[in-house]
Amino acid sequence: MKFLSCNIEGNKHFVRILPLLQQEAADVVALQEVFECDLEELRQASGLAHVVFYPQATITQPNDHLPLRGPWGVAIFANELDAVQHYYYVGHESGETAVFDNDHPERIDRVVVAAKARVGGQDFQICTAHFTWSGEGAVSDEQRRDYATLTPFLESFTEMILCGDLNTPRGYEIWDDLAQKYTDNIPPTVETTIDKNLHKSGIDIRLVVDALFTSQHYQASEVRVLANTSDHMAVVARIEKA
Repeated sequence: MKFLSCNIEGNKHFVRILPLLQQEAADVVALQEVFECDLEELRQASGLAHVVFYPQATITQPNDHLPLRGPWGVAIFANELDAVQHYYYVGHESGETAVFDNDHPERIDRVVVAAKARVGGQDFQICTAHFTWSGEGAVSDEQRRDYATLTPFLESFTEMILCGDLNTPRGYEIWDDLAQKYTDNIPPTVETTIDKNLHKSGIDIRLVVDALFTSQHYQASEVRVLANTSDHMAVVARIEKA
């Protein structure tokens, strides 16, 4: 199975993201920071038949970060998807999606989306998240709290391909705890997954925050981290059943 994951920052980088999806022709694509209104265009670019999406915020109020394009969240694309699950480990208690607040961009709902993608007659258990933001390049108390809430959901799966923008760096406690449970497939030579040329800060942020973890049931190879795609670099790999 060819796999691709990327935080695409809404529709800001479609001039690069859409050709990337076409060129890579992955069997399964997991995207974070996706607008619901863009799902069909992204699906067509990927060449895949189906998509599941769950929102983390509704972008309807003026802000410095994102255009006013409505529901915005996490998606998985594949030709065959089954056993779709999701879990809001932050917010969404009322069932209504949080409205994005310019002064408090961290105050959004947080969801993890899981699905079985069937490729070549085999099922691959995919799980993707856009984890809690700390803004400090380290682990915050909010991240510790939310990780404790998220962990039981992750541990309910006997096998797992876990990907996404974790917003918590490699070398710190949350990433390292995941690396004790799963294989960290981001090559050790990779020093950052933030693209300084496309990130709004313009700063050379040297942090690996975009993940590709696999349980012992999977073997990842040909793992690539691709710059010039979004403010976060895309992660591409071949994944086989172990």
